Amino acid sequence: MSSAISSYPVLTDQLRSRFRFSILEDYSFGYVRDDDEHELVPEELGAGTINHRLVDTNGDWDPDRDCLFVRRRFEIQNASCLFGPDGIACSNAEIGVAVIWTSADSKQRGTVELDGLKKSDAPCRMSLAYSFRTAQLRGMVEFSTVMYIREAGIPQPSERFLAYKRGMLLGEIDRYQIQLDGSGSVFPIYEVEEPDQPLWYVRCDWDDPTYDLFSETVAINLNKAHRNYRYIDRNSKTYDHQLLNEIIAAAISVIISKLKSQGSYWDSTVSGTDIQPGSVSQAVNYFISTLGWDVSAPETMAISIRKFMDGKVMK
Repeated sequence: MSSAISSYPVLTDQLRSRFRFSILEDYSFGYVRDDDEHELVPEELGAGTINHRLVDTNGDWDPDRDCLFVRRRFEIQNASCLFGPDGIACSNAEIGVAVIWTSADSKQRGTVELDGLKKSDAPCRMSLAYSFRTAQLRGMVEFSTVMYIREAGIPQPSERFLAYKRGMLLGEIDRYQIQLDGSGSVFPIYEVEEPDQPLWYVRCDWDDPTYDLFSETVAINLNKAHRNYRYIDRNSKTYDHQLLNEIIAAAISVIISKLKSQGSYWDSTVSGTDIQPGSVSQAVNYFISTLGWDVSAPETMAISIRKFMDGKVMK
């Protein structure tokens, strides 16, 4: 949430403790293929953080091909403390609860309205169940659960300083971030159209790989203007998924090799110490520690990456 000063009372830590927000079922994610649901496991990118990487244990999910659904259930046990002069809305108002999702990499943002709260409401249970379109999200996605004025009501004289217009944001309950897994996000692949460039090339623009975000400083660019692009175009009859696998494997080798050549950062990358969530070093550490890639020598690294790519369905 923004740290800007509000002209009306908003959620505080004291109020959060009083309305007693309780998670019944934490965030869960998955996708549907052939009418079957498949779970995506959120793994923390650091103990106690709000950041999580979505992992498909089957190694099969691709956000450019499959939809993504998200679910969550929670309860607000004491809504009455949110109303009146000591709260954030007038006594006869209605407070709405919504989830604002933001995907900076895909330049998209949206709101999922859940339910409303009134002063007389006893424990109120709410459910989030939402499906995103195929290829709608990329990279880091943030979910912020917020309260807002759903119906303003008529303020009493002692409540005139409270938020009074429909839609006014009252504050954030909590937030949750995910880093999408799959061929389009663990490997940040972008399409470009550059007639004078090769079929593919890698961009590595980090200054400090232990801090700079992987999704913002690394890119595998596939050139739509190249005469052979039809072989890596999923919509083409001549599409060759093995060729695309080889390109990604070679590109990842370049990225890891460049980081490895920066000796001052390599030790932190391998050990996982003093690295920021979502950074270049964190991503490479994930390849090594979680995926088990052997990067000790160029030849073993090439084998490890290709074995992994062979297990992914890119069709």
